[in-house]
Amino acid sequence: MDYTSEKGAKRNFEPWRDPKNETYNETEEQLLDRLEKEENEEHERAERDKMAELEEKMLDSKREMAIADALDEIRTRNARIERNEALGDETALAHVREEVDEDKLKAEREIEEAARRAFTTETGEKVKRLVEEDFSNGATPDPKPSDAPPSFARVKKAKKPLPNSLGIKKKAKPSLV
Repeated sequence: MDYTSEKGAKRNFEPWRDPKNETYNETEEQLLDRLEKEENEEHERAERDKMAELEEKMLDSKREMAIADALDEIRTRNARIERNEALGDETALAHVREEVDEDKLKAEREIEEAARRAFTTETGEKVKRLVEEDFSNGATPDPKPSDAPPSFARVKKAKKPLPNSLGIKKKAKPSLV
C-alpha cells in the first residue's frame, strides 16, 4: 500500500529502484545463479533438519526403551513382593532360605568341579602330591599328622640392639690416662 500525496509532495525513495540493493539491477544469469544458490541452501538446511529430526527420534526411542525396561523391572519386583506377601511371612522366609541354600550348593558344586579339573591330567588321571621331606636331621617323618590344630599364637623375637642391627659400630673413646 502506498500513500497518496495531497499537495506538492515529491517521492524521495522508491524501493524497486534502490541502488544499494543489487537484486534489482542483476542480469538474468545472476538472478538464476542467486536463485539456484538459495535453493541449494534450502535443500542443505532441509537435509540437516532431517538428520537432526532422525537423531532426535532415535534418542526418544532409546529413552522410551529405557523407561519401558525400568517399568518392567518395577512390575516384576512388585509381583515378587506380592507373591511373597501372599505366601505369608514364614513361607516367604522358607522360600528365601531355599533359594540361598540352592545358591550355596551351586557355588560349592562349581568349586568342586574347578578343583577336579585342576587336579586331573589331560588323560583323566588324578594328580598326586609330591611331598619334599627333609631327612637331614635323621628323624623319620610322622606317617600321620597330629589332629591338634596348629597354633597361631604370636611368638616374640628377642630384640637386637639397634646400632648392631644397622651395622653401625661405635668407636672406642680415647682415654685420658
